[in-house]
Amino acid sequence: MFSNNKFEIWESISDLMTGLMMIFLFISLAFLYIIGNSITINNRIYEDLKMEFTPEEMAEWGAEFDEKTHAIVFDKKPEVLFDVNQSYLKPRFQEILSNFFPRYINVLTKPEHFDEIYEIRIEGYASIESGENPDLDYVYFYNMKLSQDRARHVLQYVFGIPSMADKKQWLRETIITNGYSFSGADKKNDINQQRRIEFRVMTKSEHELKENPIGKVLGKS
Repeated sequence: MFSNNKFEIWESISDLMTGLMMIFLFISLAFLYIIGNSITINNRIYEDLKMEFTPEEMAEWGAEFDEKTHAIVFDKKPEVLFDVNQSYLKPRFQEILSNFFPRYINVLTKPEHFDEIYEIRIEGYASIESGENPDLDYVYFYNMKLSQDRARHVLQYVFGIPSMADKKQWLRETIITNGYSFSGADKKNDINQQRRIEFRVMTKSEHELKENPIGKVLGKS
């Protein structure tokens, strides 16, 4: 039979375990709320982008919506974007961007979206375009620079579009560029499709979730 002291110890442990369970339940619920909120915001932006750009003009541009990442990907007509081994935009791609980018930014700066945008990413890729050098390390880093240059030249071009003049400060604070060489080529059926540009949005809730979800929940970040 338990003594009073033993009973009190087990009662204290039981109370402690109940308290811990309540804490973990609170964290789980808060975490699920953040995930759900992030998904809702991303879906809302994505649907507005799909309403803005018709399937016909996306096909004409050689672009597509990525259902998984919600990015807009220019990859169906790589010959329109850049010449092989080059990072400068071809004239047709400049025309496309002059049409696409102001409308893209107008959607993202709608009152219902503006405060949710953390970052806009312009991501460049390159197929295996190094020419004669057979060394795969050389090829990878050659294409890393090439893809970074492609993303940077896209940014330079869209930054100079006249209708973007009043948004330049926000663009400077929001847009980043990345180059990925031919990373992810094994996920594509045709490695040549790696010559592409992607526009991707990261929302503030998505960023918080990625950076420190537990800390955000507990207010300790």
